[in-house]
Amino acid sequence: MYYHKNDIIGSMLHQLRDVLGAEVITTDVRRALEEKLRIEWGGQDVYVKKIGNLANARDEAIRRQYNMCNRRELMEEYGLSRGHFYRIVRGA
Repeated sequence: MYYHKNDIIGSMLHQLRDVLGAEVITTDVRRALEEKLRIEWGGQDVYVKKIGNLANARDEAIRRQYNMCNRRELMEEYGLSRGHFYRIVRGA
């Protein structure tokens, strides 16, 4: 199955097939799921919350790296909005 690296639907279907196996996620099942998901979510900006441990490790790394002068660089590196960046730095 081919999907674009930023295609969350394709990626999710690929991961499902890897975990559940081709016997469960057959080509017909994949097509049906893909159609429903693309109708429901196509064209949307989707937020996928990170697992707590990964987010906590990221937040700690940001706090360690922050030197009061590199906010923009860290925001870009970690893909954060300004408000989210400051919530992390404050420990909220």
